[in-house]
Amino acid sequence: MPTQRFRHPAGAFEITSLPGQPQVAICHSFFVRETDRGRGKSHEIKAQQRHTLQSLQYDYAVCTVSGNNHAQKAVLSQGGWKKLTEFYNHRNAEFTETWGTTP
Repeated sequence: MPTQRFRHPAGAFEITSLPGQPQVAICHSFFVRETDRGRGKSHEIKAQQRHTLQSLQYDYAVCTVSGNNHAQKAVLSQGGWKKLTEFYNHRNAEFTETWGTTP
């Protein structure tokens, strides 16, 4: 499946199938508009993302998040995602975490 972008009134997210393993989704480009931050909209968008993953019949999903993005990590954790690993990202000189979930 090519990358698909999904809209929510407060933001958006994208889903791409992992090459060679189409039952695994790569979730990326998740964002919440600045005017909607701190109002629980991340949880709404993440719930829409889970529903979309289920409707597209994915078996597993992965995403990355900046190690210092505590708000997004809380949203992931509350949404049932689990931290898989972390690595030092030389591109932005900080740690990046990989998270996964079964939709």
